[in-house]
Amino acid sequence: MGINVPCLHGGLCLRRLPGRCGRRCRRRISQRLPGLDFEILPYAFVVVILGGRGSLKGAVVGSLVVGLVDNFGKVLFPELSYFTLFAPMVIILAVRPVGLFGKA
Repeated sequence: MGINVPCLHGGLCLRRLPGRCGRRCRRRISQRLPGLDFEILPYAFVVVILGGRGSLKGAVVGSLVVGLVDNFGKVLFPELSYFTLFAPMVIILAVRPVGLFGKA
C-alpha cells in the first residue's frame, strides 16, 4: 500500500536527465562557436515562414525545400547564395500567404 518512493524517485531523475544533457551541450557549443546563432537564424526564419506557422509537417517540408534550393543555388550561382535562401520563401508566399501547410 502507498506510493513506491524508489520508483517515483527514479522516474523523476530520468525526466531531468535530458535537460541536464542539453544544458551541457549548449554551453560547450556556445563557447566553441560564438556567433553561430546568427548564421542559423535566417535559415530557421525561412523554414518557419515557408512551412507555415503551427505546422510540424510544414516545418519538415520547408526545411527540405530550403536545404535543397539553397545548396543547389550555392553550387550553380555562388554570387547569389543569399538570394537563393529567400527566393523560395518569396515565391511560395506570393502564391499562398500562410505558407505551405499553414492554417488560415
